[in-house]
Amino acid sequence: MNKWRTPSDNCLICHGEQEVVIGIRERGPWERQHNYSRVLFCAACDVGELRSFDYDDFVVFGEEDDVMVWSAVLVTADIDRLRSAFACPAPLDHGCECAQHVLAHETSVRLGMKRLPEYGPDRHSPAGRTTASVRVTDGLAEFC
Repeated sequence: MNKWRTPSDNCLICHGEQEVVIGIRERGPWERQHNYSRVLFCAACDVGELRSFDYDDFVVFGEEDDVMVWSAVLVTADIDRLRSAFACPAPLDHGCECAQHVLAHETSVRLGMKRLPEYGPDRHSPAGRTTASVRVTDGLAEFC
């Protein structure tokens, strides 16, 4: 993959390394395509993030950006809730198709997260980003 299209899980606030808490879904990485959704946590900023990344080198010029990132802020209490209530023994397994991973994917897609601009200061700012939360229903964690 082109070095300019390599995904970064760095914090959008301090640019530091974030912990991957939950790997929701991933396709790739391949040379011309990669996408994933995951929950991240920055201990330095004490803030979590639900992030979806999409790199698609097959798009037609001008149709859409080849790299797109959507983001939603999660407070620490929701990260803690995910750590204790995520009902899968392999929470980092992006390829898992258990009921918990499927529900996490479905509810994250329905959130309507903020698409971050590709360039400029708003790319690295929590301002204006969607805020998400986590609830547990019937023993499964979901985003709301």
